[in-house]
Order: sequence, then structure tokens, then C-alpha cells
Amino acid sequence: MMKSTLTKLSAVALTLGLVTGCATTDQLTQMQADITKAQETADAAMASANSAGSAASAAERKASAAMSAANVAQASADECAEKCERMMQKSMAK
Repeated sequence: MMKSTLTKLSAVALTLGLVTGCATTDQLTQMQADITKAQETADAAMASANSAGSAASAAERKASAAMSAANVAQASADECAEKCERMMQKSMAK
């Protein structure tokens, strides 16, 4: 009798485990929707990152052009200062 009761309890426990352990179709559909949403979010993040990278590259090009212009202006200012210094030396020598 004890063996029979144990067998019945085991069968009930196994059935309950299988019923509660298996995912339903609704759960699988929800999981697929969550996966799709996560993929869309990842794709949007990648697009934003690519856009930010493009903007950073454009900013770097502009900064490089500004630095070149500043270097040219500095060279011109140095040349002018040198000419002024020579003129001052000439006028002081007279």
C-alpha cells in the first residue's frame, strides 16, 4: 500500500512539474516580443552611436581647419612683429 501511494504521489508531482515547468504559447509569444523590442533598441542605439561618430569626425575636421588657420595667423603675426622690431631698431639707431 505504501508503494502504491508513493507511486501515485510521484505521478502527481511529475504532472504538476511538467504543467508548471513548461512555457505556454502566450509566454513564448511575449518572450519573442521582448526579444524583438530589445533588438530594436539595440539597433537604435547603434544608429545613434554611428551618428555621434560621424558628428565627432566632422567636428575633428573643423577643429583641424581652425588650428591650421590659427597657425597661419600666428606666423603672420610673428612676421609682422619681427618687421616692427627691425623698424624700431633702425629708428633707434638714427
